[in-house]
Amino acid sequence: MATESFSEAAAIEACIEALDETTSLLSHHPPRALAAALAAHLQGLLTTLHAQNACSAHEIREWLEEIARGACGEPL
Repeated sequence: MATESFSEAAAIEACIEALDETTSLLSHHPPRALAAALAAHLQGLLTTLHAQNACSAHEIREWLEEIARGACGEPL
């Protein structure tokens, strides 16, 4: 996402910090359960973005592939 503006980058950083705090509060749950819950939430967010024409289906697939490569330690 090299084309994002400074304010977008700042907003993303703030969201990451808030999510870090939230996941710390949920750390008593098994990691797999937390991952499944986050995946369900992400699906809802991506559905909303797609419905609002903020992302194409192709962009969503590319984004998810990038996430998978990063999670598996593969080069991005």
